[in-house]
Amino acid sequence: MWLLDELEKRKNCEDIAIYHREVKLSFKDLWRKSESLAVWMESELKTKRPVVIYGNKDVEILIAMVAALKTGRAYVPLDITFPLRRVKEIIKETEAEVIFNYTCEDIVDIVSINKNKLESIFIEKQGRNIDKLVSVKEDENCYILFTSGSTGKPKGVQITKKNIMNFVNWFSKICVLPSNRQIVLNQVSYSFDVSVIAIYIYLAMGKTLYSIDKLMMDNLKELFEYLKESNIAAWVSTPTFLEICSFDEKFDCQMLKELELIILAGEILSKRLVESIKDKFPNIKIINGYGPTEGTVLLSACEITQEMLNDIKCLPIGKILADGKYKILKDGKEVKEGECGELVVVSDSISNGYFNNKEQTEKVFFNDESGRRGYYTGDIVFEENGLLYYVTRKDTQIKLNGFRVELTDISNNLNKIDNVSNSTVIPVYKEGRVSYLVAFVMLKEQKNLSEMKQGIEIKKELRKLIPSYMVPRKVVIVEQFPMNTNGKVDKKKLEEEYLK
Repeated sequence: MWLLDELEKRKNCEDIAIYHREVKLSFKDLWRKSESLAVWMESELKTKRPVVIYGNKDVEILIAMVAALKTGRAYVPLDITFPLRRVKEIIKETEAEVIFNYTCEDIVDIVSINKNKLESIFIEKQGRNIDKLVSVKEDENCYILFTSGSTGKPKGVQITKKNIMNFVNWFSKICVLPSNRQIVLNQVSYSFDVSVIAIYIYLAMGKTLYSIDKLMMDNLKELFEYLKESNIAAWVSTPTFLEICSFDEKFDCQMLKELELIILAGEILSKRLVESIKDKFPNIKIINGYGPTEGTVLLSACEITQEMLNDIKCLPIGKILADGKYKILKDGKEVKEGECGELVVVSDSISNGYFNNKEQTEKVFFNDESGRRGYYTGDIVFEENGLLYYVTRKDTQIKLNGFRVELTDISNNLNKIDNVSNSTVIPVYKEGRVSYLVAFVMLKEQKNLSEMKQGIEIKKELRKLIPSYMVPRKVVIVEQFPMNTNGKVDKKKLEEEYLK
């Protein structure tokens, strides 16, 4: 099942493809407008460099994505949480010729297409069709997602058509909905790879994507009014977002009467959350998925059963995808069942590597003896009875609200702030999952401000450098960092002194 093929079958269909607030886009209009935009791309862009798309849940984002695929160009989705400085870094890194900009930010030194210019293109190129022969090929990139990097520079994960097809062929069998159920929640940011489930699987199946944006997520009352009329059958999100919704007593099977499937990924899933949801939705099916961006969304998944909930162990992350081969390694040797080690996976879902970053690519990617792509995940897991269980990360990388975050990336950017001399960032865990981040900061100069006001000032400056989801909730000012015997910052002592 390939997205463009399935959309072409519905090019004259008036059913709604995507819905956001009061804006509806039919499959017919999605096909027609993406054709017009693809014609413009081919006539106006001189290279096959990636196109950058900057926005939130605008329906126009989907049009630009499909148009890029039709012309054999990768798209680079950037959420509104990405500050302008990081957007410009990514534009420079990809050497993009154009940005589709649906924000209020002013992007210079590059062709910038806003909604008004986009509408002009639709009118100008109306009725024109793009040659199917130029569409994205099996070994070409469909999208590039920029994740947090340890050097403070984001890394672009390249995902090809082959990668996506392999993922879709496996996971589409797991997340099937009855033909009479049509509506799927489209909550996850397009810059987060879990959004691929909604686009490349459910949209390709002819389902309607029901989009919610960041403003709605910040206002549960508005969100619930919006969702009440949705008839959503499938919920795709992170555990954190589902948990926030579940706290409200209105969130139950009376509000979402059609809901029958919940797909969760991006974070550790707690038993408490599953039990809470099953109380509210007695007949719900819950799928827990695991996977790094480098593995095209998910590398393993399973349905959560009552037996799993009754087990003393944490919830499993499931079985490796159909074509996947894997090892669990400790000190380069395979561990026995039940023992912990780093998960290493070989699959056609594994990325070719990081965009324009050979050094980082060679550190974690490899080809096996048959030439298939492999990846050292950096995730510590163990296996029992054919199921994998997640334990922790082996480095400074964590998952926060579904987003992969490199803690040293945050520290490096904190240290760019004028009055910050040094910093370190510590995650705070609740029920096995990162709840929030705390930044410990040494100042060059003490200001006549309270610690709270200094913290607010630092966070304000930090938001100019990194996406808002990476900004620590709390800033603690310290005179000096405690050191351990290795001469490194003693994070354990910081935790004991400030976080207990």
